[in-house]
Amino acid sequence: MSIARVCGVALDVLFGARGSCPACGRPGSARALCGECMALIPMVCPPACSLCGTPLRAGAAGDEVGCEVCTGCRGTRHYFERARAPAVYEGAAREHVHDLKYRARVEIAPALSMMMARCAIRAGMADPCHCAVPVPLHPDKLDRRGFNQAELLARSVASLIGIPLIPGALSRHASTGTQTLLDRQQRRGNVLRAFVCDEPAGVAGRTVLLIDDVLTSGATADGCARALLRSGASRVHVLTFAVSVADERDWVAEPRGALHL
Repeated sequence: MSIARVCGVALDVLFGARGSCPACGRPGSARALCGECMALIPMVCPPACSLCGTPLRAGAAGDEVGCEVCTGCRGTRHYFERARAPAVYEGAAREHVHDLKYRARVEIAPALSMMMARCAIRAGMADPCHCAVPVPLHPDKLDRRGFNQAELLARSVASLIGIPLIPGALSRHASTGTQTLLDRQQRRGNVLRAFVCDEPAGVAGRTVLLIDDVLTSGATADGCARALLRSGASRVHVLTFAVSVADERDWVAEPRGALHL
């Protein structure tokens, strides 16, 4: 490594990565979105489902603050303890996920991971977790895409909050295809038993932080959590960059401000 590169790395460690916003190219940090790009992301703000974290309409599920449950979670037994995400899967947040997943813009992963790590810390999820595990791709999809976006995010999040990553803890032994056109029950039945834990010794007796890019119905997260629990994990928390509005009756339509730490 050249002296210039060594100096550059040292400066990045001390003052943050230099360069430009990974989303728009404006001058700034390569590891964080600029202020203009952050302002375009719809952020999750209270009230939100206490289980899956999806935003709720005020008063949609009761008046007791902190105990609201969305329409989908009221009729579902989740294997995970709770799920949280900093962003709503709409607008700019959806574009960032698509850029990462479908356009291979892997340079945006550290910025999304930074938002996820801050969300986990604020939600009190980072401290009790002993390790991070990414949601796996089916091998065929991994071969086509060339990378697992969940693993990229998990690697950065684990480093930021100071827990080990177990990248091969889970595998997907059944290909379910795209889930976007299926309803909640179809998704759940399709993926609940699609995952196996390949490293039970790594998760046994531990609280696991399961990481993915987006939480929609929660079926994939439940399938992974089920496999981890069956292999001895004590609890599973879920962290994603974005959460979809699972039921439009729960959605708070008015504009929401950014959640800052």
